[in-house]
Amino acid sequence: MKNFDIRDSIFQAVYEHFKKDKNCFFLTADQGSFGYNILSKKFPSRVINVGIAEQNMVGIAAGLALEKKTVYIYAISSFLYSRAYEQIKLNLCSMNLKVCIILSGPGLCYAPDGPTHYSLEDIMMLNNLPNLKIFSPYDKKTSNIAINNFKKGSSPCVIRCDKGEFIEQKVNSLDSAEILKGKKNVIVSHGFFINYFYQHQKILKKHDIGLIGINKIKEFNLKKFIKISKNYKNIYYVDEAWLNASFGIHLSNILISNGIPKNLRILALKNEFLKKGGNRLEILKKNNLDMSSILKIICQKKYYVI
Repeated sequence: MKNFDIRDSIFQAVYEHFKKDKNCFFLTADQGSFGYNILSKKFPSRVINVGIAEQNMVGIAAGLALEKKTVYIYAISSFLYSRAYEQIKLNLCSMNLKVCIILSGPGLCYAPDGPTHYSLEDIMMLNNLPNLKIFSPYDKKTSNIAINNFKKGSSPCVIRCDKGEFIEQKVNSLDSAEILKGKKNVIVSHGFFINYFYQHQKILKKHDIGLIGINKIKEFNLKKFIKISKNYKNIYYVDEAWLNASFGIHLSNILISNGIPKNLRILALKNEFLKKGGNRLEILKKNNLDMSSILKIICQKKYYVI
């Protein structure tokens, strides 16, 4: 299987859109990347750095969208959804404008930069907004699918944009996909964690633990999820989010309200500020969200994974 940089994959999909549509614009709040540099050099008149002004950037995007432009906006996740939440809600979602919000560095992606850069409640906050889709791609194909879905639609969306090399999966989807087959236990997640668990696929296969990846989180396809999870007795929803902000709570409510009997357990971060720092994997291990800790919970035995 090939590896692709997940952020470059998203920008490559945006680049392909720009080549075909001269009405595309890209705004950044002083956030760069390799893919952004290519885009800005090729289309300088349609790529604008507004500076560190996330609220203003959303307002500009709304104005462009009202002029029938298709707009992408890009900034560090924790700054964009929190500082500009009111503008996202009123300027974009209430007016149902075609703007794609690319959140750079979701979850603990920027862990070494400290708590200011943690993005642990974005899904919960954005999941409340009508008209907004949310995607959390986990490889190159799901990135392309997310961008293409936005491109073909007429509503705003959010794409959670991680970074680093992600394994290209054989099975992927706009909605949910069964990446690894198991017996009675299955791990369900999205984005970073799909790549993380697939790196430990030998361990999951040894213990007959399945893996389901979710791409489109908001406008969740329940029918598809039920179809691929029907043979599992126990679902473990693993999330790089505070427990009270986990999409797993929403998923649990969906299953209960539709009378679908499933044992669902949410494995997420405690509802407390993380101030000790460290890299992403160190923080996950401290919070029992590493492979060894999760395996211990599922199998109810102690395992050590290197």
